[in-house]
Amino acid sequence: MIRLLKLLIFLVVALIIASIIPSSIDMAERFLDNHSEKPWAATGYYQLANHAYRVLQFERALRIYRKALEKDPKNPFSPLAMFRIGVCYEKLRKYREAIRAYERFIRKYPKHYLAPQAENSIRKLKELHR
Repeated sequence: MIRLLKLLIFLVVALIIASIIPSSIDMAERFLDNHSEKPWAATGYYQLANHAYRVLQFERALRIYRKALEKDPKNPFSPLAMFRIGVCYEKLRKYREAIRAYERFIRKYPKHYLAPQAENSIRKLKELHR
């Protein structure tokens, strides 16, 4: 009985936190937008986009990854951001955009360790969504 009660409390807390996350992402993004001239802003955008991606906020992740790439396209996080843009489009069922994003990633980073995965995703998407 006590274990069940602990589990229920945990689930309620988890749901409350999950409902807060989108607004906290928006607040952090506004903070970065207000400090975008700072040298650390690009890395902040990349980290925030990764967080949005991990909590399945793909629209937000896309928007923030784009800002990060615009701010600092030579950042060490750029390849992962470009790849994840394709994944975000795929998760949002925007398959043509996903294919284009993966193709851009492969053109820019043909030797990256994620390039074979991007190629597989392109092949799969072209077969499934003609």
